[in-house]
Amino acid sequence: MVQYEYGVCQAQQSRVTFVNGQWVGQVPPTDPDSQRALSSCPEVWSYLNQAGAEGWELVAVTSRLQDENQIVDQLYLRRRRNAD
Repeated sequence: MVQYEYGVCQAQQSRVTFVNGQWVGQVPPTDPDSQRALSSCPEVWSYLNQAGAEGWELVAVTSRLQDENQIVDQLYLRRRRNAD
């Protein structure tokens, strides 16, 4: 039976900010300059290209309105789990 592992990515303003609940930016999200912190995160297309090279495939995307000016996308990825 094929088994998979999954990755759930949060994206804001075309940047991947969290993967499985972990911040992926180079600048901490608590930085007083929130735009600087966001800009330190990988762009979605770049992140997906890197993840694809590691065997991940995008299987679904959802979007939700976080507030009246902010849309948050959830990207769902999977890859085959290696047999132990």
